[in-house]
Amino acid sequence: MNTLALKRKIALKALILLMIQITLSLIQIAPVFADDPAEAALYESVIAHGGGAYKGYETTNSVEALNLSIKNGYQYIELDMDLSSDGRIIMLHDWDRTALHYYGTTFDKKISYRNFLALKVHGEFEVLTFDKLVPILKAHREVRIITDTKGDNLKLLQTIADQYPEVTDQIIPQIYDYVQWDGAQKLGFDTMIFTLYTMAEIDAERLSSFVKEKDIYAVTMPDYVADKGYCTALAKKGIPVYVHPVSVYEDAVSYLKQGARGVYSGTLLPAEFEGVEREYYLAVSENGALRKLTDERIKELESITIYGLKAEDTGTFYLDHSATAASTTDLLALSEGKHKLIVDIRHRKTNLQNYGAGQATGNPPESETKLEYLLWKDSEGLRILHKKFEYRLESIKNGKDFDSILSKSDLTEELREVMEKALIAKKGEYLFYFQGKADTFMNGDEILPVQQNRSGNLLLPLSTAVKRLGAASVSMDNQKDISIVLGGTRNLIMADTNLIRNGPRITRLKQPVVLYMNKAMAGGEFYQQIAGVTYIEEDDLILLVRGDIPPDKNSRYQMIQAAEKLF
Repeated sequence: MNTLALKRKIALKALILLMIQITLSLIQIAPVFADDPAEAALYESVIAHGGGAYKGYETTNSVEALNLSIKNGYQYIELDMDLSSDGRIIMLHDWDRTALHYYGTTFDKKISYRNFLALKVHGEFEVLTFDKLVPILKAHREVRIITDTKGDNLKLLQTIADQYPEVTDQIIPQIYDYVQWDGAQKLGFDTMIFTLYTMAEIDAERLSSFVKEKDIYAVTMPDYVADKGYCTALAKKGIPVYVHPVSVYEDAVSYLKQGARGVYSGTLLPAEFEGVEREYYLAVSENGALRKLTDERIKELESITIYGLKAEDTGTFYLDHSATAASTTDLLALSEGKHKLIVDIRHRKTNLQNYGAGQATGNPPESETKLEYLLWKDSEGLRILHKKFEYRLESIKNGKDFDSILSKSDLTEELREVMEKALIAKKGEYLFYFQGKADTFMNGDEILPVQQNRSGNLLLPLSTAVKRLGAASVSMDNQKDISIVLGGTRNLIMADTNLIRNGPRITRLKQPVVLYMNKAMAGGEFYQQIAGVTYIEEDDLILLVRGDIPPDKNSRYQMIQAAEKLF
């Protein structure tokens, strides 16, 4: 072999080794979806679930959510839809189970198109219909809509094909069994997704053969089905798999490593898997492992890790528009309110043309990557948020002076002491009071308002409420089984049921614990059973009170009147 050929072979090996190193650095964050890059490009890492999240509200199927999802770069968006009583296509999850949650009312039967247009999602967002969807699709030809329905799927698809032929090429139907493929295909839909959430039994062999034979785009499954091994089993057979719903970054990465092509999510953005954040992001340590930063309270910059930073990289923090690197002292000196935290990452890229026979010549060029986060300063300290959660800062409210309000009321000293120990909340409010101090209902990172069920009872975000009442731990598994350890006792209740299990003891509630934004919510009766509190509920207000309170109606009325002035 001549010298030139040898040099070329060595250079080729060096190039291959470099590409392997780059690939491995990416795999630890987002695994390669397919051996063929062209094939991988056909599958989006994230599909917007239920239209995508808007201001923390998920699966609203609203105009605002759809427009924000398109702005955020989603090209595949799943929408829940059905036919109105007069045969028009409207976007809603279902007519019964979640109607009160989304529209503040219940439906004994389907309503007309006109009546649907008069509704608001969560009292403020515009309802979406297929008529409203069409001009949006025409303006964004890159967008694909994935259908989901709890109604007659083929009748829905027939309506789309008949009434909206100009956009049917942007529609990807989900089918729910083997029979529906033929009907959808005859209607002109060539690209389909086989969804598994309605299937009682799953035969992986039959399913994979069917998907390959019919050239079905992908199979999608709920997270609890994926956790039983079906994601990995189908992926190994070469079937493109999506998992839903997934809101936590680490969970998404786990499913990708199991072989999934992507996930359905309202909160995870495409840019987190395909842009700069695929390689770099801020992380915090939790239980000995790194977790992607979403919304964190911090005391110092040193508690934050720049994930993906390599030996040849440098990472520097900057505040707002300052040209000087920031320190923890600078953060503490900030004025209260919102600021920008810029992460400047400088790294050297190897210029392969200057590398021959494995030896570098000259200095590798330096490149720059910037990450932008939000920094919030308040009386409690510092809070860093991923910029997609900016809406949370808009929801922050300062509570009123509790002592001043109570001192101006007609409460007796006894009733005042009762209220000072109580948890006080109001329908639709994130803000609540506990032991005389303002607080915010949250579950994990998400801010949650007090809700009302179809019977008119108020529902408090379970996690925050039971923790304030003394719970040592609260958790919910993939089967929606909620575990609460309070006073050394472990209580179990499954979401959407009304049975509390405490060892051999079972307590039946009048109202079930329910899910809102996939977070557990419970009424006063639940907290009374779990924590031994007394609850007072009236005029959109609820008080969870420890100890004895006067039984007379006048005392309770006075407490409610005083509580109203706190909001």
